[in-house]
Amino acid sequence: MLKALVAKALDRVRLVFARHPRSDRLALLRAHLETPAPAMPGAPRLAIQGVEDPLYFGLFNAIALQLRKTRGAAGELVVVRSINGAIGVGAKAALWRSRLIGGLLSAQWIRAWRPWVERIAYRSLSFGSPFLDLIDRRRSRAIWHAQRRNGGSFGVVIDGVPVTDLVIDSYLRFRPAPRFDAADPFVLTLLRQAHRDVRRARAYFARQRPAAYLTSYATYIEHGIAVRVALDAGVRVFSFGSLSQFGKELTAADTLHTPDTTHYRSTFERLADRPAALRQAAAQLEFRLSGGIDPAMSYMRAAAYGQSVEAAPEALRGATVIFLHDFYDSPHVYHDLVFDDFWQWVTFTIETLREAGVPFFIKPHPNQIALSGEALQTLRDAYPALRLLSPRLTNTQLVEAGIACGVTMYGSVAHELAYYGVPTIACARHPHHAFDFCRTARSREAYRDLLRTPDVLPVPKDEMQRQALAFFYMHNLQGSTDALELRNLFNAWWKASESRETTDGELLERLRALRTSAAFERFCDGLLPAEAARSVAATTPARVDAREPSAASLESMER
Repeated sequence: MLKALVAKALDRVRLVFARHPRSDRLALLRAHLETPAPAMPGAPRLAIQGVEDPLYFGLFNAIALQLRKTRGAAGELVVVRSINGAIGVGAKAALWRSRLIGGLLSAQWIRAWRPWVERIAYRSLSFGSPFLDLIDRRRSRAIWHAQRRNGGSFGVVIDGVPVTDLVIDSYLRFRPAPRFDAADPFVLTLLRQAHRDVRRARAYFARQRPAAYLTSYATYIEHGIAVRVALDAGVRVFSFGSLSQFGKELTAADTLHTPDTTHYRSTFERLADRPAALRQAAAQLEFRLSGGIDPAMSYMRAAAYGQSVEAAPEALRGATVIFLHDFYDSPHVYHDLVFDDFWQWVTFTIETLREAGVPFFIKPHPNQIALSGEALQTLRDAYPALRLLSPRLTNTQLVEAGIACGVTMYGSVAHELAYYGVPTIACARHPHHAFDFCRTARSREAYRDLLRTPDVLPVPKDEMQRQALAFFYMHNLQGSTDALELRNLFNAWWKASESRETTDGELLERLRALRTSAAFERFCDGLLPAEAARSVAATTPARVDAREPSAASLESMER
């Protein structure tokens, strides 16, 4: 036992003090990506989120290399490790989130990024001004106490930057907890980090004004604050967190990485050959409903449709099914959420349906993380009479069993059930909100009223199916040739990066296919504003071996 503990402790020491992150795929990409020539004086600056993930390391460096070649752009790294450095609370989690350990681990990634970036933009964890840190702590404590006394809805704006959703989502993910509790001291920890990130992001984006900022997601404190501060400073921001759209440009009115679907219906109705579009959508949707995982659902580990050996309960006929989300996932990926978190939503839904005498079942999310199983058990303890469906039961079986309605906050199940003529109820500005096949509530009172009449058809079944196909076409099949090609190439790169079964050769081939695409070159060319363009075609860099930074340059980067 003692020997095992010592071995584990030594392994942790080696992990913290290693020169580079412990990742074979990162090492593979570092060896594969060519080192660019030095940036030209006065070249446009490209801010890059230093995501600690080989997927984004490969993607963002591919973009940076292309822009160095065509525009001479200089990369600057935004290092976001902070709260996301650990899951949980207590002394161990605090240590891994600390400036000491977090700084050492960040330095490994900085060294990994170093050949492809010129400097550090800023770091979320660094030893800055003790005086400013003290002010951050005092302001955070004042806000936390005010929110605790409020006892109502949680709402925080820091120096003009709204952070309510970012704090809530970070709490759910990194506490971790299935429901948000404003009185939890961990919220105070999140507020301190939010203040620090707003201050440091503003000092960089407002003063340095890079030509563009590349980010993975736009949720949580680690992503969202930099995004919002950059947009406020007039910096163009591009997010690569959605498999439905490659490189979405964010705006002050739309800071979310998920696609804006507001125009879907009006755009579809202007198509010249709508019948052909509907047929194309039907063919691909039928593939999904038969158990396939199409490009739009690449993130799913298990299909919600297809074959199952389990029989559906007879009591499903005429019942409503609540389709759960992952309790620990970020709920604020769409605007106008009626509830703060999924727990609040599902308990409100359960109690309303019980009061109204509406028969219902609960269907767990097929892609939920392990912790959601514990949350589900807590839910069952709170409602002992709850009827749970097996996660192996497919949605096709639910439809065949005769369910009356599906309830979701904003899930894709809305258009899938609509295709079969089954109505749904939602409560957010979800992807389907431009259509009529899903009844959508804008308040809790309206949501309660909809739940009391779950079997009401918003439009006739044939129109529900038509609109479901129209949505599916717009969301998955419509777009320019470049947009569709880039989405498919990015999805292939994402899947290769996420799968443990991908060989080194396959991984590099997926990245090569993306980088050599003419669509990728055109996309990169449009990232920087026209006034920032600096043609350096005559100085195309030759490939050189990746070199370690000198001690002096590394010290200046980490300062």
